[in-house]
Amino acid sequence: MKTYLCTYCKTFVYDEAAGEPRAYLDAGITFENVPEDWRCPVCGQPKSYWKEISRVEFEEKKEKYDALFPLSTVARKTGGAEKDIPQIRDKAREMLAGLCAANKVCDGNPDRLCMGIKYGRPIGFGGTGQGRTFDANFKALEKYKFKMRVVKEHKEPAFATKFLGKVIPMPVMVSSISGTKLSMNNSMPEADFQRGMIEGAKLFGTIGLSGNTVDFPDHPGIEIIKENGGWGIPVFKPQSQERLLKLFKRAEEADVFAIAVDLDGFGSTNWAYRGKPVFRKSEKDLRELVSATSKPVIFKGIMDIEDAKIAVAVGAKAIDISNHGGRVLDYGQGVAEVLPLIVKELKGKVTIMTDGAVRTGFDVLKLLALGADIVLIGREMARMSLAGGAKAVAKYLEFVKSDLRLAMLMTGCDTLEEITDKILIKE
Repeated sequence: MKTYLCTYCKTFVYDEAAGEPRAYLDAGITFENVPEDWRCPVCGQPKSYWKEISRVEFEEKKEKYDALFPLSTVARKTGGAEKDIPQIRDKAREMLAGLCAANKVCDGNPDRLCMGIKYGRPIGFGGTGQGRTFDANFKALEKYKFKMRVVKEHKEPAFATKFLGKVIPMPVMVSSISGTKLSMNNSMPEADFQRGMIEGAKLFGTIGLSGNTVDFPDHPGIEIIKENGGWGIPVFKPQSQERLLKLFKRAEEADVFAIAVDLDGFGSTNWAYRGKPVFRKSEKDLRELVSATSKPVIFKGIMDIEDAKIAVAVGAKAIDISNHGGRVLDYGQGVAEVLPLIVKELKGKVTIMTDGAVRTGFDVLKLLALGADIVLIGREMARMSLAGGAKAVAKYLEFVKSDLRLAMLMTGCDTLEEITDKILIKE
């Protein structure tokens, strides 16, 4: 049996004993017939960096290296023969015809298929109104450029982290998106879509959030998360307090990891379209929700320092700086405009999550540099789940991790602690 280690990044690129390769190699490939243009998916080095190691050495180092570099493990699970991301996006484009063109650059440009006033109809993948807040998210993030720093002793970036006590391979999670019937051309059952998001995140090793759609107010994500050992977070729309308390109880009985409420969800056009009531929540309401469960509570949809302070004061374990992807208020601020203000006041007092126009690991690094603890990705994850299920979601997370690694290397960051706003220049 042969096992090979990439001597540059310490990833096990091939493990014959496992009966299949690791790290993007198709089944049947051996060390001898690896294509000459193949590169390690973690560090990009060629086959010449491979070193055969003994089984004893493999067993000694496997647990340590897989913890540091879980990408190789994920790649093995998702399978080298899986369709690549461009093909998955092509399929998603077909499934979302008329709603989302899966553009190479997913922004709020008024010319995009998803943009523009819908005159009371479901808004699909776009933003509400003219889509100016969606546009603001993209532009606010775009204003930041990186300082490139390359003179430094080489070290592989370490970006595993903890979220509410759970170790995840990088500070990135799958955001909550829902509504296949209204927002995604009824292209697949809601439960199947949510399963792809939750199980794809788990396959990679991170955590997925499951959205609460108007057509499934009982929240299919609760049962899916339960099936996966509680590894996931259901996110509830701000329905009546009585209804929310019942959903909290169901979620706790399913032993979910945490429970979230997207406070800005009362602006959901889809819930309004269906005539289903959603409400603003008072400080008293938030306190009651936190007190109703032993699980960590997360409040999403925070875009103001005063709201953030209230969420912390009532006992939230995490807050998500988010404007619902620009889907609830037109002409709002971009997330990257608001995030630094909240970080300045509350960093270290609560776990700060954020989202908003995040597509790549480079976007992730910008938001981490602005002070976020965890970055969420939504629209790209939704396209992956629709067109490729859990494996596609995990594969996209691999892509994000690869970009994050490169971005950290090129900005001189060896650890998450070294990622600060000093690596950014604002135009």
